[in-house]
Amino acid sequence: MNSAELRARTQEFKKIVPTEITITRWEHSLKVAEIAKELAIIHSKEDADLAYLAGIVHDITKQKTPEFHLTLFRESGQAELEKLPSAAWHAYSAAIYLKTQYNLKQETILSAVRNHTLGAETPGPLDLILYASDFLGSEYAETNSLYPEWREQARKNLYQGVLCKAKNTMEDLIASGKKIHPKTILTYNLAVSKC
Repeated sequence: MNSAELRARTQEFKKIVPTEITITRWEHSLKVAEIAKELAIIHSKEDADLAYLAGIVHDITKQKTPEFHLTLFRESGQAELEKLPSAAWHAYSAAIYLKTQYNLKQETILSAVRNHTLGAETPGPLDLILYASDFLGSEYAETNSLYPEWREQARKNLYQGVLCKAKNTMEDLIASGKKIHPKTILTYNLAVSKC
């Protein structure tokens, strides 16, 4: 996707995404997009405009019904995704939906969208950026007293941002007695090894 196409797709999705989610979720997506763009500029990992678009679209199916996700998985021949924790369904359904419904075929964006909740075994640069940005753009992070420290850590070392999300996710899952997905553990371990 060249720069002109990227700008055009971004403008298109800035009109589409708010029709698919609530205003609160849209505000989150805008925050995530801005943080992703900033982290891409700082860390020179990916085109900043590509990171911004990934932030805009990452939660497009977040508020869909369980039936929506399951139907999309089955119709796309990926019924095995039903076995994922339901809290992560939206990440995988969003990648399918963006590709099939809106013809977004930029694999780096689709990968980042797929991996922004659970993490990834071998994340690419945009996967890392969106994973950290999704956490830093969350209400939970923004209202936490450690937020300025987390944000500064992510600016200094992208893996610190990834570590913040993986650690907080695992602590929350442990506190609520839920399983931790292997991808989240791998993401945590990767971030620890890079910090």
